[in-house]
Amino acid sequence: MSDLATTLLQSFRRDDPAVEARISEGIQANRTGFGAIELVDAQGQPVERARVRLKHTRHDYHFGCNLFMLDQFQSAEQNAAYAERFRSLFNLAVVPFYWSDLEPQEGAPRFAKDSAPIYRRPPPDLCLEYCERHGITPKGHPLLWHQFWPQWLAGATPQTVRARIARRFELIAERYRDRIPVWDVANEAQTANGRMPLDAHVDYAFELAGRLFPGCTLTYNDDRKWWDHQGDYTPVYLLMRHLQRSGLRVDALGFQYHMFQWLLERDAQQFMDPRHLFLCLDQYAKLGVPLNLSEISIISRRDLGDGDAFQAEVVERLYRLWFSHPATNGLIWWNMVDGTAAYAPPGSEQGENSLRAGLVNYDLSPKKAWTVLERLIRREWTTDTVLDYQAGAPNQFRGFHGDYAVEIATTAGTCTRTLSLRKGGPDRFRLALDG
Repeated sequence: MSDLATTLLQSFRRDDPAVEARISEGIQANRTGFGAIELVDAQGQPVERARVRLKHTRHDYHFGCNLFMLDQFQSAEQNAAYAERFRSLFNLAVVPFYWSDLEPQEGAPRFAKDSAPIYRRPPPDLCLEYCERHGITPKGHPLLWHQFWPQWLAGATPQTVRARIARRFELIAERYRDRIPVWDVANEAQTANGRMPLDAHVDYAFELAGRLFPGCTLTYNDDRKWWDHQGDYTPVYLLMRHLQRSGLRVDALGFQYHMFQWLLERDAQQFMDPRHLFLCLDQYAKLGVPLNLSEISIISRRDLGDGDAFQAEVVERLYRLWFSHPATNGLIWWNMVDGTAAYAPPGSEQGENSLRAGLVNYDLSPKKAWTVLERLIRREWTTDTVLDYQAGAPNQFRGFHGDYAVEIATTAGTCTRTLSLRKGGPDRFRLALDG
């Protein structure tokens, strides 16, 4: 690797047993639990003996990515490869709701899957069809942001803007609130710099969302140096406290982690230091809502020497740290494929594509970081165990939180059942066998 890569990695490579212990112990304490099984026959009588295999089938924790390239490639083969690779690793997909691209003409939103194509903006109906087919949780992003503002709303009065925002929320809620359980309600408010023509727009967004999206998880999402730790005076923390004290329902907080050049030049010593990251997460945990890393871009730039090796090392260290923290509930990669970033020609290494922050190459072949995540999510952070069941015994198992397929073998035959082991949920499972 280059000198730049070595410098950036120095905090991650520092020998720090306390950090390593917190990560390993945190994963066990916060991401696994104990369950106890009781078996009965079809008449409700105890089963004396059985061999029970429990196989983890889906994480409770969200491992996600944006779905912006669904059916966006030139060939059917590449589109199929993208869809398959995405499904193979992720259980959450970010669905684009950018206002200017969703509603380029006032009153004519691009909801339907046969809508006119816009690059990196597959219509919501198309994304939901894919998510529902593969059991992937969709997340809508974002309901309100000062960027991607529709041209037809330029120069409107605050009263008109307020009315149009309300209409947008109402249209989206009517169509999707029962199909999309998670929403980024407001995005990057602290970088608006006067571009939002409405005061207290975050308050207004959560006021609308709280009324129109009952039962959904409402998230505030920010990129504004959340790692700039100032204790209770940290800017993102103060904004969240304001929303909470205003009586608004904010169910989660999302942090972006894009390794852009200007951040590397100024802030790498903070956001690439495990002790500092833990300090920040501990601060935000005081808010009492789940935290997620909502947009992750880890570079593999050419000037890093072996950029793919650099990216893989950072991915492993960060995902372990984030996964171990009790307040987090999800990690969402941003652009899965190199050459598909915003503001750059597809397949090129121009503009933001020069970061090479995808997990796979443009031809969908895996990079080293993909292999790391595949190992962590699909093999290391999963459970496949066998329990020799005996009536009256504890019959406990320990596993990662999530859904399980249960195969039960007795002298009378074999049957299958399912169970869900949740953090803070039921930990005793009474399973009835077939007659």
